[in-house]
Formats: sequence, structure tokens, C-alpha cells
Amino acid sequence: MQPDMDDTNTQGHKAAKLGRAAKILLRAFVRSLCVCAFVFHLFAQQTLKVDVNLVNVFATVKDENGNFVTNLTKEDFRIYEDDQPQEIQIFEKQDKVDSSIGILMDTSGSMVDIMPYMKRGIRDFTRALPKSDDFFVVSFGTTVKLVHSSSQSQKHLEDTLAALRAWGTSSLYDGLLYAMGKLEKSERPRKALIVFTDGNDNGSNNRIVEEVQSSDVLLYFIAIGSPILIDSHTLEPLSDLSGGRTLYVAKQDAVSPVLDQIRAELAQQYYLGYYTPRREGLHHLRVEIPGRTFKIRAKTGYVAS
Repeated sequence: MQPDMDDTNTQGHKAAKLGRAAKILLRAFVRSLCVCAFVFHLFAQQTLKVDVNLVNVFATVKDENGNFVTNLTKEDFRIYEDDQPQEIQIFEKQDKVDSSIGILMDTSGSMVDIMPYMKRGIRDFTRALPKSDDFFVVSFGTTVKLVHSSSQSQKHLEDTLAALRAWGTSSLYDGLLYAMGKLEKSERPRKALIVFTDGNDNGSNNRIVEEVQSSDVLLYFIAIGSPILIDSHTLEPLSDLSGGRTLYVAKQDAVSPVLDQIRAELAQQYYLGYYTPRREGLHHLRVEIPGRTFKIRAKTGYVAS
């Protein structure tokens, strides 16, 4: 008995519908797999951002005579976080690390006699910076103001410096917070802030210690003037905490040689980095070179949030 033509057509239609349905289900399944893979990728990235912290440490090493030690290797160094040894995973020597440098000028009334020395030193310093480094200049007195960046011409810097006048109160901490925040946005590994000030603040809020602890910025204070008038109890702890230092200059002395010291130091530093699980709070750092009597200067801790 021959099959009915209508039955054959019906079966064919059913098979075609089942085939189409199977294709639709297969496409939906594949899309689901892609979505799951994408979500897993995002989750993994987010987990990495939350759970892992890169700690950058810049170390200045000198011998007993005060000369820079420049021939060390990664194996010579030891880093301890909260007394626990860390594996150094990033190691760069000296001038192979690009820098972002901020220059912070105190233009308050107390700096009226010091302004000419400051301006001359900044002009000389910025002219000698490597082309690969970027920099900016910020003034602080009653207010904080960005006055120049390295994308602008040297003439713009010189004209801007010539127009600056000393007046008003000193908002040192506001200036530090602004300049440090600007440096933190840079992708260059080394971030340094050179600050001309007497250390006095009478116009801003103070949360600077906590910010220095959570920052990668090296602080170099240039204190010009009489030691009696300089607040070294504020400047030295901040610079030591960051791994920088405080340098003192008599009012009648030139500033350029001191800036040359800072430029030489930045060019001779070792860049050490390691990854560690992110844990909130203050963590103490210690850098050692076992078996050697070198003097090492590096930041002493950081705050993870």
C-alpha cells in the first residue's frame, strides 16, 4: 500500500520544523556559553583587581662615602612586608624608568624673599630634565593653582614664573594633596614631587599623613631660609615616609645645586615591585641588601584600602 501523499508532506513539514527548532536551540546554547564565558572573564578581572595589589618601591642606595651604588641586581635585594619576605617580580635600574615630576611652589607671604631663588632653580631644573619625563608646576598660597605643564613651552613657564608674587596664607596640605593626586594619574612608574616650602600651613585641612602612606609619590622638600623658621618636624617625617628626603638651603645659597642632587638621585634609583594579596590597613616595608653595609632609603610603609 503506497503512503498517502498528505501524510508524507506532513511528516516532511514536521521534520523541517524539528530541524529548525534544533538549530534555534543550538544557537541559543552557543550564545549562552559565550555569555557565561564573558561573565566569567569579567568576574576574573574584577577578582584580580580586588584581591591583588602591586606594591612599587624605589630604593636609593649609597656606600659609606655617600656615593651611589649602581651595580646591584635583583638578587641583591630583599623586601619585607610586615616582616614577611616578598618575591621581587619587577626590577629596573636607574634611568630605564620614566618619571612624572611635580613641582610645588609656596607663594605665600612668608616666601617673599625666597621667590627669586625658587624661580631661578625651577627654570634651570626643568631645562635639564630628560625629554622622556613629564612635569608640571603648581603654586600654593591662599589657593592652589596649576601654572604650567611640560606640554607647554619653556617661554610659557618663564613668563608664568616672572608673574608670580608672594602673598596671602599657606595652604601647604591642600597643595600637596592636589599635586599628589595629579601625579597618581600618570602611567609613568616613578612619581616624584619637589616642594619648595618652609613647612608651615595656616590655610588648609590636614590629612596628609594618611595620603602619603597610601601613595607611590616620592616627596622631596626643599626648605629655604632660616632653620628656626622651618617646620622640620612636619617635613622630615613626610619625606622619610615616602622614600624621599628633606634638603635645607640657606636663603643666600643657590637652589640649583640642590635640585641637581634630586635629579641625580632619581636617575640612580632602583625600581622594585611585587604583587601581594590586598589587605586593608597600614603595612610596614623594609628593604635590605644582606651582607653589605650600604645605606638604603625607601618608603617605610603603605596603606591599602
